[in-house]
Amino acid sequence: MAMNSRTILIAGGGITGLTAALCLSRAGFRVDVFERAEGFETVGAGLQISPNALSILAMLGIDRAVKNSAVAPAAIRMISAFSGKAITSIPLGAAAIERYGLPYLVVHRADLQQVLASAVRDDPDITLHLDARVEDAVSHANGVTALVGQAGRNSEYTGRILVAADGVHSVIRKLAFAGHDPVHTGYAAWRGLIPGETLSGAQDRETTRVWLAPDAHAVAYPVRNGRYVNVVGIVKAKADEDASDVRSTREMLNAFEGWNDEFRSLINHKVRWTHWPLWQVPKMPQWHRGNLVLAGDAAHAISPFAAQGAAMGIEDAAILALHLGRTLNIQDEEGGAVGEALAKYSRERMARVARVRRLTSANRIIYHLPKPIGMVRDLGMKIIGGKRLLKRQDWLYQWRSEEFRRDLN
Repeated sequence: MAMNSRTILIAGGGITGLTAALCLSRAGFRVDVFERAEGFETVGAGLQISPNALSILAMLGIDRAVKNSAVAPAAIRMISAFSGKAITSIPLGAAAIERYGLPYLVVHRADLQQVLASAVRDDPDITLHLDARVEDAVSHANGVTALVGQAGRNSEYTGRILVAADGVHSVIRKLAFAGHDPVHTGYAAWRGLIPGETLSGAQDRETTRVWLAPDAHAVAYPVRNGRYVNVVGIVKAKADEDASDVRSTREMLNAFEGWNDEFRSLINHKVRWTHWPLWQVPKMPQWHRGNLVLAGDAAHAISPFAAQGAAMGIEDAAILALHLGRTLNIQDEEGGAVGEALAKYSRERMARVARVRRLTSANRIIYHLPKPIGMVRDLGMKIIGGKRLLKRQDWLYQWRSEEFRRDLN
């Protein structure tokens, strides 16, 4: 039987799922998005949107809305966690625009999700189902059938494919890709938002700051037009610390005992500190099976040592829409065209993500070097200089999907 459905089903209404819905709609599909939460939260943490990801949001016409609540840091300042001494400064701001044609942004996750959700709601070809969880899915000759639990009852939805964008603990991955469960990285992230009005004038709210220490590092940057400073501290954690929870400021201070006064002054605020275990999905042989396909953290959750988690999901969305869009007007009697499109997506994205994984692993080692090797690292960074350190990221930040742009037009 022919696979003629224009409908795509998406499990998960996070950054990847909503971006995928917009990209697939632009490619000519009708999309149903199922998000298990009852609404989009206003709380959360910050994330970084590098030019490679922003290029996709620009193609979708929502980059200006994102910029309205984001901040473009002037630089990334690398700092010794114990002494507080500057190591080097990597230029962003105008330098990023000059080099990549787009700014490097930092944004509150909820603000980005709200922009995406607003665009989704305005799109007549996308239906957003809240409080709706995809419980099961079956791939067949006509496409896919998903069992969705909503309002205490189950309903069936059918479509051409199901995109699993339901996060690191993906239900669909567990159902269709057995043996690829996420693994604990051995690290945890402390996260908190510091109100800007509570900060002293000595605190920098124009740049992204990165403090390096043995077996730990921390990042701070402004969000929500500088009204808050987002703080993330990465530390080693036991594998049995597998549940996120809320911690006290005293616990936060104890976790970063001995760090410099600037950092400890920053975190010495009675805000909601959360302690999150960090998980990653090991490399998989493929991201599709039948008419089920993985995207974002469901496919490749990685440690946050390159600040590319959200960016990789956004890139996934565009490339998936690119290859699927080219099957839309094909009479696909056996589903072969869709299968080949999913295979192309999988191969292309797996190669890209593999390189990002290698960068992430390298950064983890470099950031967390013990003394005295860490001192050699600091000297090396100073000698290389910020401009050359930025240039080393060209392969990452200069990525563009010109094919997706052309197909949209």
